[in-house]
Amino acid sequence: MKIFIRISFLGTTFYGTQKQSDKKTIQGDFESLLSRLYNEKVKVTISSRLDRGVHALDFALSFDAPHDNVSLSHLEYYLRRSVSKDIFIKEIREVDDEFSPRYSCKDKTYLYLIQNGENKNPLLNPFTYTPKHPLDIEKMKACLSLFKGLHDFRAFASPEGEEKTLLIIDDVSIEEKNHLLRIRFSSKAFLRYQVRFMVGACIYVAEGKLSLDEVKNALDNGKELHTRYKAEPQGLILEHINYPQIVENITNEPVLLF
Repeated sequence: MKIFIRISFLGTTFYGTQKQSDKKTIQGDFESLLSRLYNEKVKVTISSRLDRGVHALDFALSFDAPHDNVSLSHLEYYLRRSVSKDIFIKEIREVDDEFSPRYSCKDKTYLYLIQNGENKNPLLNPFTYTPKHPLDIEKMKACLSLFKGLHDFRAFASPEGEEKTLLIIDDVSIEEKNHLLRIRFSSKAFLRYQVRFMVGACIYVAEGKLSLDEVKNALDNGKELHTRYKAEPQGLILEHINYPQIVENITNEPVLLF
């Protein structure tokens, strides 16, 4: 039996989501807790490899239950009592054996938050990037528009090995409310650090450190930029994962403060 777990978490206390032998991670914590419950080693598959300090309002894991002696209701009860206070269990259900939290999604949406006013709210610092001076929103919009569609994102990521860098960004948007910028990217797949490098490019364009032509040329042919910036991790949130085969039945979504 394959079991699907949907969670949200505060990334501040985790060294990312992928298991590391000597660090606290989402995958590592769940493998430890589930192995203790089933009294057998349990391997967990995660939906995305997020960096240290990145948060998630929607994140998924799955595992093959070693036996059927643990009901879903008891599993949920156990996990809710046992996980870190920085993790919230949103949903647990059984899924088909062919389901993959990584490859079965139609698309993912990432949200990046920037405090863009002269007056900063320090209570939002754990979830936002705070530039020294307000950014030019029109320049950011112009830069963001370049990322939509099919492009070579080699210059805006850290691809590994022979990883394909020609990808499609389905949608991009930016909105401002009370001097808080909300930047969103939606796509089926993202490269390592891609969102942070794309946001970093927008910040550099807004600050006059990078031109729109340089960004466009890099997207057209994968040419390296003369300078690039990886935006800080705490402003990045995995906001939503769309699984067409799963009808969402979540009535206890977390309350948003931004």
